[in-house]
Amino acid sequence: MNWIPQIGAGSIAQFPLQHRRKWRAIVNELENGERIALADPAAGRIEWRLSYRDLSEAEAAKLRALFAASKGSFGSFAFADPLANLLGWSEDLTRPDWQAGLLTATPGASDLLGTQKAWTLSNNSPGSQTLSQTMGIPGDYVGCFSAWIRADVPGAVTLERDTIQVTAAVGPAWKQSYVSGTGTAGAAHSTVSLRLAAGQSIQVWGLQFEAQPYASQYKPSAAASGIYPETWFATDELTMTSTGVGLTACEITLVSRV
Repeated sequence: MNWIPQIGAGSIAQFPLQHRRKWRAIVNELENGERIALADPAAGRIEWRLSYRDLSEAEAAKLRALFAASKGSFGSFAFADPLANLLGWSEDLTRPDWQAGLLTATPGASDLLGTQKAWTLSNNSPGSQTLSQTMGIPGDYVGCFSAWIRADVPGAVTLERDTIQVTAAVGPAWKQSYVSGTGTAGAAHSTVSLRLAAGQSIQVWGLQFEAQPYASQYKPSAAASGIYPETWFATDELTMTSTGVGLTACEITLVSRV
């Protein structure tokens, strides 16, 4: 499957960025004036308007290659929402999206905002255990997995994306830790994990994965969303403007099926 190419250090879009969601309803008006309206979920879509500035020659070439491979607006490709938390159920670790192994996950801990949406993770087993989730993001894509973590007993936890690991110190104060970069080359999916040592207990909040190199403000998520495998160019023209030596600008409109 083709994916929209990332630019720079691993971003999908530049600001300004616009997106608009559209729904459709089918309405029948009977002879007596009665109207019957039914939603048409299959017709829902999101329209993205992306503006790119100062693209390098290599970055512009990747966009042109995707446009050619898609045959303009004919073929589809995959797109990851650059504004979304791509994890499912970031505040409900009991959902099947999460794999907790032998960890005990208890809700109701106080979080950074003063509410009780953090979770206590405890590892009572004799070996290390992970809380993990697998997403449909290719391993070649740059992404950032982040979490706010604290622990009554200072120690360290490990954040992972596939085989990439980052060890972060934890203590009584809330601290955001993250692992950034690509995953397993050529893989169609990516798995992110939080690894606890034997006997360790921590509080965690703000679990997030984004298709960009650094963590942004936490966005709570419900059912997994933000990955759109059916996305098209809205037109059959791709206009690029040279703005300097080796620099290009363009604006594109994409349409994703929801």
